[in-house]
Amino acid sequence: MDGFPIPPGGNFTYRFSLEGEYGFFWYHSHFRAYYDDAVRGPLVIHPASSRRRPFESLADDETQLRALLQAERDATPVLLTDWYHELSDTVYARYFETGAFPNCVDSLLANGQGRVQCLPDYILQAGTGLGIDSDASTGAPSATDASMSSMMMDSMTMDSTMKDSMAMAPTSTISMQATSMSMNMHKRAMVTSSGEAPGMSDGQMTSLGPRGCSPPMMFKPGYNLSSLPPETCINTTSPLLTIPANYSQGWLALNLVNAGAVSKLSVSLDAHSFFVYAADGLFVELQKVKVLPISIGQRYSVMIKLDQPPGQYFLRFASLPVGDMQQVIEGQAIISYSVNNISGSDQAALYDDPNSIWMLVNGSAKSTAPELVIERLSPFEKYTPPSTPADVTRFFTINQTDIIIWVVDEYPYSEPQTPIIYGNKSDGWAANTTLHMPYNSTIDIIMRIANDSMDAMGHPMHLHGHKFWVLGTGSGPFPYNSVTDAPQSVINLNNPPYRDTVELPASGWAAIR
Repeated sequence: MDGFPIPPGGNFTYRFSLEGEYGFFWYHSHFRAYYDDAVRGPLVIHPASSRRRPFESLADDETQLRALLQAERDATPVLLTDWYHELSDTVYARYFETGAFPNCVDSLLANGQGRVQCLPDYILQAGTGLGIDSDASTGAPSATDASMSSMMMDSMTMDSTMKDSMAMAPTSTISMQATSMSMNMHKRAMVTSSGEAPGMSDGQMTSLGPRGCSPPMMFKPGYNLSSLPPETCINTTSPLLTIPANYSQGWLALNLVNAGAVSKLSVSLDAHSFFVYAADGLFVELQKVKVLPISIGQRYSVMIKLDQPPGQYFLRFASLPVGDMQQVIEGQAIISYSVNNISGSDQAALYDDPNSIWMLVNGSAKSTAPELVIERLSPFEKYTPPSTPADVTRFFTINQTDIIIWVVDEYPYSEPQTPIIYGNKSDGWAANTTLHMPYNSTIDIIMRIANDSMDAMGHPMHLHGHKFWVLGTGSGPFPYNSVTDAPQSVINLNNPPYRDTVELPASGWAAIR
């Protein structure tokens, strides 16, 4: 719910009904960018005991079923976030002044814990694709390329030995030299301070700055890379989040949310698999995966079988370079379990096997590691969309029309003086960005990135107070007048995912009902 901001020293009470609701959610500030400063937290609504669970199929007997249900009740919420070493007001004031989008973060955290880990030079020089052939549509490496050797995969994985050596190394500072940077523009051009757009060949090697970032794509006139603070990276040795697991119980459940500002994340647990049983607070058809991509705002509940030797295992989460969001950075938490259920470094050894690390440091799944198939996240309790054509179809064209101006259907959003939840008392009631829909009707919304958008980055799209069916997503344009006109290979009306957050792909489209 969006309303007036809570004043300093003030309070706010939000009363709402839980009838028919269950699952994992999160709350966060909606004023300016203050949720980036940690004004956020988890919210769990436990389902009724009579409701069927997808993970019940994992139980061989009543004892295992009780263990699984207990693990669900004890599930640890894990807020995965990207973290600037400056307050959001400072970060975004610099963005509005210079036009350089603040996609470069200092570290990734789990429940507020983590450390800065500077990447070795050979990874920085390799660029976001790690020197591996990349998918030109996203900039991310194609980790399923059969020609990738295991040696290449291992060399580009941040194994625990290298992490420990970096964490224990003397504190150092590295400054980014702009003159040494080259950019893979993915068929776009950089807007320079002079307004010129120098052409660059696609596929050119992109070396990275000390924090693993490609330099900004755009600046306002009169600004350039030297207008920003020098990019530096200083290793820290802050403690990692450690999550104890009950080995005798045999199962551990996690509620994961990407509560970050700019980073799409991939998550994996060394030597273990995830059984994904809920998405955005709804039970879904079970999927067994080793790498789990999470867009900003999305939530997943996973069950983990504790079937490895007792020890400490890295829960890894890495920024996935997609579109214009080009940073290579990884964070870790620790899952710890021992025979006597006493966790800690003195009881459980750190598991160290590069062959049991499922993803590269840039968040790409290794060729042998199954990744979540988002299109298969159908509701566990069958819930299909209306099969008849929608009453209303709206096209939302997302466009960056100026360095710091983003619009939906030609109109930028401005905060009303009186919140829109106050209805026609609000000055936003008749705004161009307020769309009035008929009650109790079927609405199709087809979102797409404008062909002439200055920036083609993807976007997490979230609808408050509702879930929606994700009928399809794709790259390029959506060349149909409605979902009815689209072929069945593009649109799924039979068993589509039902959720509240969808990723609008870079230079692509998403259709929801």
